[in-house]
Amino acid sequence: MNANEAAVVIAGGGIVGLTLACLLAEERRLREAGIIVLEPREPQPPAAETGLRVSAISPRSQAILSDCGAWQGLPPERLGPYQRMCVWRDGGPGGAQRIRFDAAEQGLPVLGHIVENELLRWALWQRAADAGVGLRAGCELLNALIEPEQAAITTADGERLGARLLVAADGARSRLRQLAGLPWRYRSYRQRGLVTVVSSERWHEQCAWQRFLPGGPLALLPLADGRSSIVWSVPDAQADALLDGGPEALGEALTAASERVLGRLSVAGEAQAFPLAAGHAPAYVSERLALVGDAAHQVHPLAGQGVNLGLADAAALAGVLRAHAQLPAADPGDRRVLRRYERARKADNLLTLGTMDLFHRVFGGGPALAGAGGIGLAIADRVPALKRRLAAQALGSRGLVR
Repeated sequence: MNANEAAVVIAGGGIVGLTLACLLAEERRLREAGIIVLEPREPQPPAAETGLRVSAISPRSQAILSDCGAWQGLPPERLGPYQRMCVWRDGGPGGAQRIRFDAAEQGLPVLGHIVENELLRWALWQRAADAGVGLRAGCELLNALIEPEQAAITTADGERLGARLLVAADGARSRLRQLAGLPWRYRSYRQRGLVTVVSSERWHEQCAWQRFLPGGPLALLPLADGRSSIVWSVPDAQADALLDGGPEALGEALTAASERVLGRLSVAGEAQAFPLAAGHAPAYVSERLALVGDAAHQVHPLAGQGVNLGLADAAALAGVLRAHAQLPAADPGDRRVLRRYERARKADNLLTLGTMDLFHRVFGGGPALAGAGGIGLAIADRVPALKRRLAAQALGSRGLVR
């Protein structure tokens, strides 16, 4: 294999891009033809302190990460399993306006795990290196040229890489998607996601707690060490006020907003906030190009589905390309092949995007709509078929190519 030629070049060495690379490397033909990942940031081993950005990894996503050999590399003492989810509006989690999910009801040992993003990314980076993926750290994409028979990219340091297929896994502001001219539909929520870690008076009980508030949902996600990771969606101005008020004031605000579900909350470290938006690419593929993860779709974090959707994209695209690689003269950049991936994932992603947007509009749309949303939670909790459907979507059991 020429070091500057590959079957697949993936722009973006985040969780989704690295998962895709690891899954593709399982197929000998693709591995020998070359799989390259470009990542602008130099990867760093995770710090000893819990990271601020975490993901709720569903059982299906855990299976995908196990298939590519990365889950086995995560330290068990830093994985936060949760057996229950409780979502409510007002009156506390024991009130009428709530819905609960239990692992036992789903026939599962756990509903998922809370995992630090940088911890998972590091495990994937190590696994990709072991699997023979060409990892180019500190490598920034400058330009792309896509022709009928071949694609090529140029990096910021002047290196040129040829590929049969380019994959954009470089986030919602994807440079590769922009260079390819694929449209992007975007809407800002004028909110930010405030993240921090808190200690609490009461144990989290391995339950993921979430309350819908007028300004946005507040999630308390159980960490392995007994603390909780906070993700609070708040309007931009409120985010500034909460961050400027200091740790003690933030802890008091979180305690009140959570209706003391875990008692008094104390901020255990720094807090940060990131902008929230929804976005979607009308087309996931074109000739010699595929979009995965946030480069294809960006969702509100209220149900923690962003990474799970991206991992499902990676599994679906890898499944299509590995099957196609068995054919003589297989071309991974053939648009007809890539369309199968798009058909497998687009409808499911749009459904989740629409559902998350609906929740945001209902619970943030004033007292009348929010009240109706609270009643809807209570109804869903009491209608088994509807509850199973919601659970299936949350657990990531739909829309995959096997």
